[in-house]
Amino acid sequence: MTSIKAGMLREAHRRRRRPPDSGPAMTSTTSRAGGPPSGARVALALILVVGSAICGNALIAGPSRAMPADAQRPDNAESATIGKRVAQQHCSGCHAIEAGAASPNPKAPPFPLIAERYPGGNPAPVLIDGTVVRHPGMPEFILIENETDGLVAYIRRVSRLWKPAP
Repeated sequence: MTSIKAGMLREAHRRRRRPPDSGPAMTSTTSRAGGPPSGARVALALILVVGSAICGNALIAGPSRAMPADAQRPDNAESATIGKRVAQQHCSGCHAIEAGAASPNPKAPPFPLIAERYPGGNPAPVLIDGTVVRHPGMPEFILIENETDGLVAYIRRVSRLWKPAP
């Protein structure tokens, strides 16, 4: 009985060490033994494909729908500094970007009022999906994630400093 097991082990070992050109190439439709893949392997492959698709979609779609971290933490000074730079570059031609200032374009609301238009002072959904034209002459532009986070943080920071005139 021991010699039968030893013979089977030698045969199995010989099959594993077969040179690559000595038999049919393995494909996605064959198992290591040369036959069709087992049900468990098919199920595992299906789970991996579906799981990858779901995770991939979440990674692609998630950031465009999720609230930026700084929208929840508007006191992040570094992010607000980035936001101020973005505001100076893209927004200051029309909007008042400082607390208490008047907008150069009367049709463009000052940043503190922009914050008040959104629940929780969070304009992130509009900024994440790309700037939506809200007043005549407003250019359309796309911000990258840290610019969006920063602009939200800066708008919220300015709105906390802003006090409407009595």
